[in-house]
Amino acid sequence: MGKKGPRRGSMAFWHRCRAPGLVPRIRCWPNTGTGLQGFAGYKAGMAHVVMVDDTESPFKGQEVTRAVTFIEVPPAFGYAVVLYENTVHGLKAMAQACSKSAPKEARRCITPAKKEGDLAVLEKMLDRTVAVRMLLLTQPRKIGLKKTPEAFEVAFGGDVKTQFDAAKSLFGKEVRAADVLHEGDFVDVIAVTKGKGWQGVVKRFGVALNPHKATGARRHGGSLGAETQAKVFYTIPRAGQMGFHRRTDFNKRILKLASAADSKTMFPKGGFTSYGEIKGDFLVVEGSIPGPKKRFVRLRKALRAKSASKKTEVKEFVA
Repeated sequence: MGKKGPRRGSMAFWHRCRAPGLVPRIRCWPNTGTGLQGFAGYKAGMAHVVMVDDTESPFKGQEVTRAVTFIEVPPAFGYAVVLYENTVHGLKAMAQACSKSAPKEARRCITPAKKEGDLAVLEKMLDRTVAVRMLLLTQPRKIGLKKTPEAFEVAFGGDVKTQFDAAKSLFGKEVRAADVLHEGDFVDVIAVTKGKGWQGVVKRFGVALNPHKATGARRHGGSLGAETQAKVFYTIPRAGQMGFHRRTDFNKRILKLASAADSKTMFPKGGFTSYGEIKGDFLVVEGSIPGPKKRFVRLRKALRAKSASKKTEVKEFVA
């Protein structure tokens, strides 16, 4: 046999199918402290900051330039409280109480409740409950982005009684990002990447082009494997869907949490390309995140936090 080349593509991202929808599902939540364990927003764009490096690197204590991402986080509405119980098939929704005072745009993504749910009934079922979660609705109309909100579910920290008390305090009310997240916190960003459609093996996996005169097509893959077994293994690079995948970026630090009225000097003049100006509350997170401009992104308190929350000194924003 001839020399084998390196494998193509990471099995960590297998298989490369299209995401079920633009609102990514979160299957695992941390249980740190009390209150909501996550929030959501919309990706606005990227810029650079001059900040003091506080990592254990040769540049520690010096001013460095880092790429950052702006995420606009309009206030969410606490629409429903959901109780979960344990079954042989895992967690299952047991009961739900919905608010009657939902925004009028809510009917675009859910069927609003005809009458307000009774939290007293839910409180009597806490002995069977193992988790309390809240169904939140985004309010993109408040920032002039679009009309249709997204509905997403967020877990609480603490024991069941603490979770239920926190849910009652937010039921039927607006929740701001500042109530959940703080500067210096580490968050996981879950979103759907930019879609690129059906692509060949050269662009999708980076395989080498075939020799110029050895074949009729240079951008076709090479061997598909041995003659026996008579099948193609899933590890062989093939053409297929590229992009529009659900991805999670772990441990993104929040450098800034502010409102547009307080921080006009942070944004590029005229707003971000393909997004426009930020009009509401926003986050500045260190590094890049998945997805194109205006993509709905979910923020979860860090599941694998490497260190405790720590603020850093940001000197200047460079658009």
